[in-house]
Amino acid sequence: MTALLSDRAAAPAVTYPSHRRVTAYVAGGLDGVLRVVTMLRGRRYKVRDLSVEVCDGVVESVVSCTVALTADEAALLVERLRRMPAVVSAEQV
Repeated sequence: MTALLSDRAAAPAVTYPSHRRVTAYVAGGLDGVLRVVTMLRGRRYKVRDLSVEVCDGVVESVVSCTVALTADEAALLVERLRRMPAVVSAEQV
C-alpha cells in the first residue's frame, strides 16, 4: 500500500491548458501591433480572441488576447512579449 502512495507522489503533476488573458502595451502604432500578432501566429499560439486598440496621437497601443495555455506557457508568452523591442510592457491578466 505504501508503495502505491509513493509512486503517486513521485509522478509529475499534469497541467492542462486553460484560457488565459494576456495584454501587451505596444509602441510604434499599427507596426508594433502587427509584430506582436505575427509572433503569436509564428509560434502557433491557440488564440481564442484578439482585440487591438490603436488611437491616433497616443504613444502606446494595446493588444489583448485570450490564449489556451498552461501556467508555465503563459509565463513564457509574457516573457517573449517583454523581449520584443516594440513592447513597452506585457502582463497576464
